[in-house]
Amino acid sequence: MRYLAFPIALLLHIFTCGPGVTSPPNDRPGTARVAYASAVAAPAASTRFPYGVASGDPLPDGIVLWSMLDPRGEELEAPVSGAWEIATDPALRHVVRTGRYLTGPERRYAIKIDVRDLAPETYYYYRFRWGEHVSPVGRTKTAPDSLASVPIRLAVVSCNAYEWGYFNAFASLAERDDLDAVVHLGDYIYEYAVGEYGDTTLGRFHEPRHEAITAADYHARYAQYRRDPDLQRLHAQHPFISIWDDHEVANNNYTLGAENHQESTEGDYRLRVTAARRIYYDWMPVRETANGRLYRSFRFGRNVDLLLLDERLAGRTAPADSFAPADLADSTRTMLGAEQFDWLTESLARSDAAWRLIGNQVLFADLDLSRILPEYAVNVDAWDGYRAEKDRLTTFLRTARIEDLIFLTGDTHCSWYFEVPGSLAEYRQDPTGSVLAYELGTPSISSANYDELIGGWDTLLLAKQLLYRYNPHLRYVDLKEHGYLLLEVDHQAAKAGFYFQRDIRRPGADEYLAKEFHLPHSAHS
Repeated sequence: MRYLAFPIALLLHIFTCGPGVTSPPNDRPGTARVAYASAVAAPAASTRFPYGVASGDPLPDGIVLWSMLDPRGEELEAPVSGAWEIATDPALRHVVRTGRYLTGPERRYAIKIDVRDLAPETYYYYRFRWGEHVSPVGRTKTAPDSLASVPIRLAVVSCNAYEWGYFNAFASLAERDDLDAVVHLGDYIYEYAVGEYGDTTLGRFHEPRHEAITAADYHARYAQYRRDPDLQRLHAQHPFISIWDDHEVANNNYTLGAENHQESTEGDYRLRVTAARRIYYDWMPVRETANGRLYRSFRFGRNVDLLLLDERLAGRTAPADSFAPADLADSTRTMLGAEQFDWLTESLARSDAAWRLIGNQVLFADLDLSRILPEYAVNVDAWDGYRAEKDRLTTFLRTARIEDLIFLTGDTHCSWYFEVPGSLAEYRQDPTGSVLAYELGTPSISSANYDELIGGWDTLLLAKQLLYRYNPHLRYVDLKEHGYLLLEVDHQAAKAGFYFQRDIRRPGADEYLAKEFHLPHSAHS
């Protein structure tokens, strides 16, 4: 959700999205700088593979490989064919699989290969060829065998608005050599026109300059983002597991509409969604299915089941029009829809992994703003605005005794750690015995947060104090910094680290570990 223009309203909207950029101090007591060595050099520029390479949706025996051609000239209206290869070494001397691809203008010359019959928990290196043109080499990794008990390390990211700052957190992650995957929870692009949502002093202006509405618009916007060297290098270094949020279409969207879509001037919303979805699949290394649904699951050995939700286009209905209890509790209002809700609960009930992770776009935990901003007491775009379905899921978690569950959340541009209780009343009586799950909210890569829109440490500190006071289940919040969440899990515990960038107003990876939490597994607590 985009911020309003006056300070009181902005306090609400720090919990739903954000823009802007200020530099934190260069030296912070108690924080650690971290350096890593990348296994793959930065992708070399290629006139016919200008967007580099990418991989995603890792399985124990498979991976999706991606690139996109720029065929130019006379080939623009014709299909083209080329080759791909995947090997176990960076020099691609030990090739294990090869094949041919066919692409054309109907997919804007995207190349997407679902490679199978690979070994589990193995690094692979790959590239594409078209005639004499060769893509950069990418590195990827398959998931562990479903019975392997190995530690899993996931980077969790969201909200990389091009106009708000440099993607320095992506640069830091590209230097890491220790990730199983990067989980991107949405807002991979932003649809806004130049200057409508960004810091124009940085000189990073959206292409096209107008709002993205048509397929050509979205294609040009993704092309611009994927020319960013930090994002391109990260894709070449680690596999992605991605889901969309709202800005891949339009701000605060749902199945039948969006806050940032006006039918009178921007046409049929359904046509816009169809175009945006198609372009997303063209550009992202996600495994496509016959039914077109994007919510899906991933298994990482015996330690992780990751369930990735689609909280925008699968079953979300229009948000509540008021904060009235009857409106918020309307049972016809859904976040997931019946089919996805059943899939989620059945998947959780079947899971025998040490940890169950839910990739979640908007905050699930209760967030009480009623005594902070009564006129904006409920964020109707988050789960609090879909109370009936939220209560159904909470009841299921309690009655089915689902343990060791972590919601991984994007969207807010802030960092959060909640203990999620069955009810706040129970939590106040018994803070330990009533916890059903944990929720970890990742900061934005670059999209602005509270500090950049209002400024002033007094206002910032007051907001944090009030959040802690009226939300006893909130264990940590940061309203200011940009970066990513690193989640490391094994059968005994989960460790969550919040890594922040020192500056996003100029390019360069310079991060520090701001806060770290250890979540014990129920069998070891």
